[in-house]
Amino acid sequence: MSKINLNSTTNISHQIYDIPNESDVQNISDIPNKSFSAQLRDSLLDSIEQDSNHLRIVFIVFCSVSFKSFKKQLRLATRSRNLINYFQKALQREYRTEAKIMYHKELITCIVNDQAIISEIGADVDHLFHQNPADFYEQYSVEDYYLLIRAILRGLYLGCGFLANPQERYHLEFNIPKRSISLWYGLFLSELNLEPGRTAHQGSEILYLKEGEMIADFLRYIGANLYLIRFEEIRVEKDMRNHVNRIVNCDSANAQRLANSVARQINNINFLIEKIGLAELPDDLCEIAKLRMNYPDYSLRELGELTKPPLGKSGVNHRLSKLDKLANKLRQDKKIKEDNE
Repeated sequence: MSKINLNSTTNISHQIYDIPNESDVQNISDIPNKSFSAQLRDSLLDSIEQDSNHLRIVFIVFCSVSFKSFKKQLRLATRSRNLINYFQKALQREYRTEAKIMYHKELITCIVNDQAIISEIGADVDHLFHQNPADFYEQYSVEDYYLLIRAILRGLYLGCGFLANPQERYHLEFNIPKRSISLWYGLFLSELNLEPGRTAHQGSEILYLKEGEMIADFLRYIGANLYLIRFEEIRVEKDMRNHVNRIVNCDSANAQRLANSVARQINNINFLIEKIGLAELPDDLCEIAKLRMNYPDYSLRELGELTKPPLGKSGVNHRLSKLDKLANKLRQDKKIKEDNE
């Protein structure tokens, strides 16, 4: 079986990308009325215009998930003028034809009626799906393999991708119109260690990624450096915030447990004072009882430093436990006596 024709009909030139600067990263979310997902899509469209490698593959993949069938008519409806411009330019560049454009309020519709062109695009899509994604690594050089991956993933995202704002949740999905097509792309993603989840919605198959590490790898594969940096910044911020919250919650829980323990100990000591008096207790228990009553906010370690001789935490806890058991025994004896009467 022949390889996929990686190159577009245009001349190939390798594009060198600059590393995004800090201000570019910070300004990602500053565009009004545009979601994180739409900003990423527009960024990809800009980079595709700059990078002339494998434009045909990007467009074939885009078409494969944008149209359910390649018969009679191709109709693309969207609110994105940038996406419509891309579709028009790609049709002209790769198939030497133009689509009919219709406008209805904010919705823009592109229509292709030329049966010869529709059949040619359909044949290119079929040729893509006759390839086994598991064989790509063996078929191509390392450089061509990763360029192919980038082209396919870019087309997939442009055609049916959605990336949630990572500040809210980690969720990347592809809403694919046919199950057979979703199976192919599911295998393709799995070969990249981006094992997707699957669900169905209104007749479409949805592949999705919910792990931050996988989404970061996807952004790395498609060359979205600006968004990868911002995504990783958000991940670090969220991880740090979650870590701090866990520490605070742990400290709060420990403080609550300490308060409950101290309240129980003081209550039991007061009960012992009322029933038998501290003078009736052994010297070691009498000492720790007085210290607990005088220093209710002290930890076990701090109480142990005041005893003579000083005790460790386990020693203090052992004596306070003896007081608890003694108080509970007196309560039980009292109850038995009352029941017998």
